[in-house]
Parts: sequence; structure tokens; C-alpha cells
Amino acid sequence: MSKGNGGGDGFGRQANVRILNTGDGKLKFDFKPVMIWGPLLAVLAVYGVLTSFFTVPQDSVALVQRFGAYNRTVEPGLHFRLPLGVERVTRVPVERVIKEEFGFRTVSAGVKTEYSGQDHSSESLMLTGDLNIADVEWVVQYKIKDPYQYVFRVRNVEDTFRDLSEAVTTRLVGDRSVNEVITEGRSEIAVQVQTELQEMLDLYETGVDVVTVQLQDVNPPGPVKDSFNEVNEAKQEQERITNEAWEAYNKAIPEAQGKAKRQVAEAEGYATDRVNRSLGDAERFRAVYAEYKLAPEVTRRRMYLETMGVVLPRVDGKVVIDEDIDNLLPMMEMGAAGASRSRKGGGK
Repeated sequence: MSKGNGGGDGFGRQANVRILNTGDGKLKFDFKPVMIWGPLLAVLAVYGVLTSFFTVPQDSVALVQRFGAYNRTVEPGLHFRLPLGVERVTRVPVERVIKEEFGFRTVSAGVKTEYSGQDHSSESLMLTGDLNIADVEWVVQYKIKDPYQYVFRVRNVEDTFRDLSEAVTTRLVGDRSVNEVITEGRSEIAVQVQTELQEMLDLYETGVDVVTVQLQDVNPPGPVKDSFNEVNEAKQEQERITNEAWEAYNKAIPEAQGKAKRQVAEAEGYATDRVNRSLGDAERFRAVYAEYKLAPEVTRRRMYLETMGVVLPRVDGKVVIDEDIDNLLPMMEMGAAGASRSRKGGGK
């Protein structure tokens, strides 16, 4: 036995109820699903309106796909799209600098940065060119320069980026000795990693632009770290002493060379002066001799007077006598002392 009841109410609703006799004197009600077309369409309309608009943040662009195929790229702001999944939107932060850490992980950054305690030695331990092991931690920062390549050309760009960075860094570290990696070669390695990593990323069309590469911390492995630090301290002390010795050398040698050059110059100047004076005296003697041959008596008297003019001013007391007198009779006082007494006596 069954009884059906169905009807419409003008809103697209329909119900159907059947009463079944199970044969043991009990009745069983069988309800069929209720179809509500009106509210369903209303919900779909509201959902379509809500999914027709989307916003793009200021630091991003959005790639719009229509039925899964790339359609367009839109700039930051409010935009329209076809609803109900016809067009999908993928936002790409092109203005944001993204940081990837290798060999360590930062839990929280701030005044006191906290790092994860997990072991990341599989990334950081590398074999150097002199068959030593270095524990290298580095940071790579990058930006998305081509959103289309970033989203559609490579699957899982983050993993690809990390794999390429590890491969390039490991190869470059393996080309150098452990001392170069830990000390003076760090900056050079960072520059080469950035250059070669960018070339690989462009080759794979990842749409990524490397901003900076920094070797954060480079150390020997833990078991030999203390011994290695002692060796480095000894080398630094050696370099310090060597630099001090070169400093003393560079200070003393130029000074000695300068003194030597000055003395040589003075000797050369003195020699030149003596030679010139000798040449001048010889020339003067030849000139006087020529005059002497022309007038011997006059020249002899002139030479005598010139000599007296040079000698007498150097003598304090002077006495002029006649060579024919028998007794020494002072005739006049000459020189500064006599002149001084003459002035005291009123000029007499």
C-alpha cells in the first residue's frame, strides 16, 4: 500500500511523500528529496556577484586565467572578472623582496633574533678545493621581475631557486681553499654566486631577479672549530708582526735614502763650487798676469794695496813707521781702538 502526495506552490518547490505497508502491520514513510530551484538560483546569483570583483595589493600584480589559459595581467586596484570560476586570479608580489636562508632558519626577527634549532647541515656543509669541510650559511634576496614566467614557466619556483642556489654555491666553494672561503674570499664568492645564479635563473625562465647574496657565517665544522680558530689567530698575529716590520722598514729606508741623497747633493754642490772658484781664480790670475806684463811696477803696487785693504781691517792695533828710523816712534793710531779714543778725546 502506498500513498503519494505532490504539488507545486509557484516557487519551484516540489515534494513527494509515500506511505508503504511493510506487511507486519506497520507503516513506513518514504520521503523524496525536495527540489528548491528559486533559492538555489538566488544563491548562485549572489555568489556570482561576489566573485566578479577582486582587488590587487599595491605591491603586487595579478595574472588572470580564463578557463585555465592565461588571459591578461592587471595592475594594483579593484578589477572585474568573469564569475563562477570562469576566470581565476593569481596575485604575484612583484615589489616585495623575498629572502631565502640556507644552513639556518630565522624563527623571529627583531632586536634579539631567534633561530631555529633544527639541523640544516645538509645545506651548509661543503667540501672545499683543498679537501677540507666548511660550514657555510648564506642568504639570498630576490624579487619577481616577470610574473608570467614566475607563475607559468616553472613549476614550484621556490624549490627550483633553492636547488640552483645550493648547486652554484657548492661549486664555487669547491673551487677554493678553506682559508679563502673563511677569510678574504667570502666577498668574491658572494659576487660570483649572484652572477652565476642569475644566469641559471634566466636560462630556466624563472622570472626572478637576484638582489643580493651574502655569506652570513662561514666556519669550520664544530669538532675542529677551536683548533682552526687557533691557527687563524696565529696567522693573524704573523700578519700583524709582518705589517709592523714593513711599516718600520718603509719609515726607516726612505729616511736613510733621503739623508744619503742630501749628503750626495751637498758634496756635489761643494765640489761644483770649489771647481768654479778654482776656475775663477785661475782666470783672474791669468788676467792679472797679463796686466803685470804690461806694467809690472804699477800692477805690483796695486796688488799690494788691494792685499793691505783686505788684511789691515782685520788687525786691531796698527802702527806705521819709517824703515829708516832707529827708534820705534808711534806716529798714529789706526783701527777701531784708536778711533774710539780719538772720539773720546774730542776728535783729536
